[in-house]
Amino acid sequence: MKLKYYRLFYVALATWFASLPAFSAPAENLQIVHSPVMLAVQGQEVLFRAQVKPGAYPVKTVTLFYAVSRDAAPYKVAMQDSGAGWFTGSISADMTTGLAQLLYYIEARDNADSTAETSWYTIAVKNSGGGTTTPKAVASSPTGKAPDEKGSSWTKPALIAGGVVLAGGAALALAGGGGGSGSSSGTTNDAAGTYSGTVTLCVQPPASSSTCSSHAMTLFIDGNGMVSSDALYEGKHLQGKLSGNNFLLVTSSTTTNGTGEIQFLGTVVNNSIAGSIQGTLTTSTGTGTYSGNFSAVK
Repeated sequence: MKLKYYRLFYVALATWFASLPAFSAPAENLQIVHSPVMLAVQGQEVLFRAQVKPGAYPVKTVTLFYAVSRDAAPYKVAMQDSGAGWFTGSISADMTTGLAQLLYYIEARDNADSTAETSWYTIAVKNSGGGTTTPKAVASSPTGKAPDEKGSSWTKPALIAGGVVLAGGAALALAGGGGGSGSSSGTTNDAAGTYSGTVTLCVQPPASSSTCSSHAMTLFIDGNGMVSSDALYEGKHLQGKLSGNNFLLVTSSTTTNGTGEIQFLGTVVNNSIAGSIQGTLTTSTGTGTYSGNFSAVK
């Protein structure tokens, strides 16, 4: 008789455990989700966006490391949390003047000092006519290591989160805090309003010529610095946050040519907006690019 009761007890206990919700342990490692920036325009700021998924511990810092050549020491920019695990940072316009390319990677660190890193990526810097430029002189790395040889000994020199560095005889302003404060004009409160203008978007599939189209657009900035538009990229609602005078709006694209991501990088100054477009297009035959520009006035 007692054996029967024991059996009933264990059956009931097993049934109760089975009814409990499944426990899912947190991921052990940090993860960085990032679509590489492939193009930049000479004399224009370069904005970056990455999503960081925490592992067992919260995310502590996300840092953008970049170099101007393979024999130059890297600089670093602290990327800012823009919500929902997304972080943004930028390289100042001064750093793109006279360059043919920039190299960068992103590092995330959690509260246990575990790290995750992306690969090194190369950005082709185009001049206003669409071509590349001759690289300017820069300070070389004391170790002589190339960017694809990441290591603590190589990344120690010139790790500067903001300010000015002298390189090649010129003062190079480094963007910190996700874009810096920018000029004294065009602050968040001054920028608020509705802007109207045009956008020109160019698509270049792999092994094909570029095609461009233009249309009218409006863009709204509220008193808290939130930037939004339903017309910058037709059929999509884009939204982002001002960082100083700058903003980055990102959207996915799905067309007959393929799928990709488009980034709209804008600057607000004196009641007007000027911006550039960059992105990648993935097709069955390879990778293409998005490019273009937009402008608007309040």
